[in-house]
This record gives sequence, C-alpha cells and structure tokens, in this order.
Amino acid sequence: MNEAPSTGRKFTVSVTAPGQCRRVLAIEVPEETLAEERERVVRQLRRDLRVPGFRRGRVPLDFVRRNYDGVIRSEAVRNLLPAVYEEAVAREGIVPLGEPRFENLKTDEGAGLRVEAHVEVRPEIGEIRGIETVVVEAPPVRVTDADVDEVLERFRQRLAEYEAVDRPAAGTDMLVIDYAPYREDGTLDEGGGRKGHPVDLSSESLLEAFRLGLVGMKAGDEKDIEVRYPDDFPEEPLRGQTRRFHVRVDEVRDKLLPDLDDAFARRLDESMESIEALRARIREDLERDATRRREHEIREKIVDRLIETNPFDVPEVMVHNYVHSLLEEDRRRRPQVPDEAERERELHELFRPAAERAVRRFFILDAVRRQAGIEVTDADVERRIAELAESTGKDAESIRARLAAPESRRRLENELLDEKVLNYLYEKAEIVEG
Repeated sequence: MNEAPSTGRKFTVSVTAPGQCRRVLAIEVPEETLAEERERVVRQLRRDLRVPGFRRGRVPLDFVRRNYDGVIRSEAVRNLLPAVYEEAVAREGIVPLGEPRFENLKTDEGAGLRVEAHVEVRPEIGEIRGIETVVVEAPPVRVTDADVDEVLERFRQRLAEYEAVDRPAAGTDMLVIDYAPYREDGTLDEGGGRKGHPVDLSSESLLEAFRLGLVGMKAGDEKDIEVRYPDDFPEEPLRGQTRRFHVRVDEVRDKLLPDLDDAFARRLDESMESIEALRARIREDLERDATRRREHEIREKIVDRLIETNPFDVPEVMVHNYVHSLLEEDRRRRPQVPDEAERERELHELFRPAAERAVRRFFILDAVRRQAGIEVTDADVERRIAELAESTGKDAESIRARLAAPESRRRLENELLDEKVLNYLYEKAEIVEG
C-alpha cells in the first residue's frame, strides 16, 4: 500500500492483479482530504447560488452546508474520484486500456472515501518460445488451364457487343424498356417510371420476378409484371413490398462475344502477338498472385503456431474495439436490416474469434520485434518510397510529401515493421512443401 501526496491530496493505493490483463486499484482517501474537497465545493456553490434575500456570492457558508449537503457530498466525490484515480495510475506506472470501472464505492460518514478501480492493461509477455522450431506446410501453387479460361471469359464479357434482334428475349440478352409503376389505387404512375432503360437479363442484381417477366418478350410487346422486394432490399421503403409495373420492350439486343483469336489478344494489349501469348501472360499473372497469397498464408500460419505455443490473456477492451470496427465496416457495406440489434449480436459472435486472433497477433509480433531488436530505419522508408513510385508511376517527391503527415508516416512505418518481423519469422521457420 502506497501513499501519494504529490498533488497535496492524501490517499493510499494498493494494486492487485487478478489476471494478466487486469489490475484492481484499491484507493482510500482519508476523511481529511474528502473534507477539503467538500469545502471547495461549498465555496464554489456559494459563488454560483442565487438565494432570495442574499446577494450573489454572499450566501452564508453554514446555509450552503445545511441546505445542500447531498449535492456537496456527491460533487466532492465526482471531483475527487477521477483526479485521485489519474494520480494513482501514474504513480503506480499503470497504463490503462480504456476507461476504469469503479466498484464498491463507500463514503461513510467520517470514514473518507474507499473505492476499487478496475482497469485493463497490456499483458506482460516474456520471451516468445518456439521461434526456431516452427514447422509450416506450404500450400502448392497450382494454376490450371481452367483458371486461364475463366480470366479470358471475363475479358470476353467485358468486350461484348450488342446487336438488335427480332426474336423473344433470352437469358443473356440486353433489353431496352419503358416501365412505370402502378399506384395503390390501380392507376399508372407515368412520372415514377423510366423510358429507354437498359436491362441486362444476366445481371445478378436484377430481381428474379422481373427477369422472368421479361424473358420471352419481343420488341413492341407490353405487359404487367408483379415484383415482391426482398426484406433486405437496399431501399428501405420497398422492403417486403409487392409492386406492379407496366413494361414495354423497345428493343431486344443479342450479346455478341468476340472470338478468342489473335485479334482479340491485340484488342486487350497491342503488344500481344497471339492468343497463346495472352494465355501465357495470364498464367504468369495468376501464378504470381498465387505465390503472393501462398507467402502470406505461410507467414500467418507461423504466427498461429506461435500463438498456440505462447498462450496469454488478451484485454477485453481491445477485442471489443476490434469487433466494433468490424461491425461499423459491415454496417457501411450493407443495407439496413429489420432487427439491427439481433444482427449485431450475431456478428459479434461471428467476429469475436477473428478479433481475438488479431489482438494476439499484434502482441506476438510486438514481442518478437522487441526480442529480436527489429526496427524500421529511414533507409527502409526510402526504399518503400522508391517501390511505391515505381509501381504507381508517381513522383517519389510527391509520395514523400504525403508521408510528411505524422499519421501517414506512422502508418507506413508500422506496415514496414510488420513486414520485417514476419520476414524474420519466415527465415527462422522450417517450410515444408505441401
């Protein structure tokens, strides 16, 4: 138990560690200190009170003490508690993660103030064991002809052309339509529709009922199509609604895909002499991407092995913050759902293992960095700037100027630090080909 008189406030504090990431500060403030704070509150109230019969600031102190005792006591505690807590953690050398949780607050008459401040801290991780004995099986790099064909097909779809035809619409056609919705009273809302609207029948975003209604129609055909919007439709007013539309087809266009020949290869890249040269380039790109993914997977497997070998508790506040960031990202990317609270509960359970793993990864890499003495130098930053300039075609000076902002510079240095630690672990591990 230690006394902390550095600010003139007298109090004692003792610290216990019920877990790797938890500290409990038992703080005791003597009645003398609490009484001094109450007197400060009394004087402040006296300055601010407006009481009939007294000039402002001239209310008798005994009147304030007698009539505002409850306010004085609560304000004294409210003022004293955070100030004493901040001094206590500073003196004890504790760096809390997040806000404290105060429990067992007692302010008995004449007994001062007693309280427990529960905080979370970083786990104290010693030497990371097993760095030299990690064995990881590396996944093979396989690129098949089917993989190359899939890329070529995407290019063909991108270069597709459309030709007007006089036949019923089929599954991959492009239609040009005029449409208008019906109002609830059964009248047609011409102003709520569109004319000359292109519709790709192969689009995944097209509602199935609308797609099926259009298939088989020819230019000049008209019909009504009824559509029920799904419950998770992006536009909230339409969710779960059933609407009827009047549709007229102006044109049916057949999708014409280019032949996979030498001319096609040159359309994509003038330097390509033949379709075989294009296939070879695609295969090379796919193999490079697969190799990059393989190397990333190996490094993350090494981290997972070290997490298994070196167990430790993780601060709940860091896990919560990580899950919260994932929930925010999910909310930005998707439409609203009828029950957001239930959705968040489900996602919290879904994201929690990934969040715990991310926090453990952070502490493992940081411990390895300190253990191996790995640092990022100015030369490392300059090399990365040169790489970015070459890969983006931007001037190195403009990249350097952007990194002048402290946050940008810190972000780049953290990325480089992670890379250096992961490369260090990669070199120490035994990689077995799968």
